[in-house]
Amino acid sequence: MFKQFFSTLLVPLIFLGAGCSTASEIGVNPVTQEEEQEEVAMVEVVFEDGSYRLNAADSLIAWSAQKRVGSKHNGTVTAQEGAFVVEQGTIIGGTIVVNMATITDLDLTDAGMNAKLVEHLKSDDFFAAETYPTSTFAISEIVKVEGIQGATHRVTGMMTIKGLENEISFPAKFETSDTGISMTGTVTLDRTLWDVRYGSGKFFENLGDSLIEDEFILTLDVFFTAIE
Repeated sequence: MFKQFFSTLLVPLIFLGAGCSTASEIGVNPVTQEEEQEEVAMVEVVFEDGSYRLNAADSLIAWSAQKRVGSKHNGTVTAQEGAFVVEQGTIIGGTIVVNMATITDLDLTDAGMNAKLVEHLKSDDFFAAETYPTSTFAISEIVKVEGIQGATHRVTGMMTIKGLENEISFPAKFETSDTGISMTGTVTLDRTLWDVRYGSGKFFENLGDSLIEDEFILTLDVFFTAIE
């Protein structure tokens, strides 16, 4: 698990431009990114029954986004709380809650430009962090998968950003240890589905170099500790 930022998301989970499809767009179990359909040995992951709490100190959500022309940005956001519940060896539900006030940018070295970008992302143009201080991913289903490189399961659930809900689904890798469960995965989201319209070609014309891609990428590396 990455305890420091690696060059890569979850859970506005959230941000300016990079592409998760929702179930409403492509039906049951939507694919949120191109998946490598290779012959991959199935790794059996055994979940111990019980309750698990998100370990924020050992968890990371990274984001990346870009304009149509030129600049790309990447940063992090903090998962402040979350939980898994395991019954009969199956994760039956879980949540990840993200603190939107913790959005950071990691690529801009000029302090002034960095602060300007971060404040813009928190503003009403983007994620309205003051009005909507948290975003939440509520897991509804986790099922085993085969043939997807680097993934053991498919995760489906409801993503809430700016008070709006959309179902998302993405492949993830689960691992267990004596102390808990880790989940790593990458999901691509279309920000306009959560009413983040600034700089979007879907809603504004003649943006030129100011056009921002609708899709952004979240990379999750989160750890849940077993509750004694």
